[in-house]
Amino acid sequence: MRILKSRRAISGAVTALILVIVSVALALAVAVFAFGLFSSFGNTNAGVQIIGTPTVVVNGTKNSGWNIYITLTMKNSGSAPAAINSVTVGNLTFTPGGSGVSITPSSLYSGFDGSVTIKVQSYKGYLPGSLANTSVGGTVPVSITVSEGSLTPTLSVQASLQSSTY
Repeated sequence: MRILKSRRAISGAVTALILVIVSVALALAVAVFAFGLFSSFGNTNAGVQIIGTPTVVVNGTKNSGWNIYITLTMKNSGSAPAAINSVTVGNLTFTPGGSGVSITPSSLYSGFDGSVTIKVQSYKGYLPGSLANTSVGGTVPVSITVSEGSLTPTLSVQASLQSSTY
């Protein structure tokens, strides 16, 4: 029994100090993750983004075919080059290399920050109402699917319809 009486416990002041240090460390950890201060830690988003408001222009006729021009500013802050796989304007989806579809530039190198022009030429199908001349000045939904390494995010944005002959 004498051995047990000679042991001493941690003092109250030391216990309180340890509790304060642990609680401050936990609060900092929660704040760091809650406010996204480690944005690249565990980040699975590609580094490609659309900056600003894209513009859409439609010209041509149903007989000769519609020409759709989409101009936007994109940025690739990722470490891998990105390629544009498909473009959806209104409810029409087009793929590069398809009939009459061209994208300049077709690949966004790492660090790219500039203008991208998407041209759909001589499209003979029906156009959605959002591309009609009565909608000039309004918005058109545009989605762009890109591939960057193993990631294939879809970037959605509202574009401004600048002019239309439809």
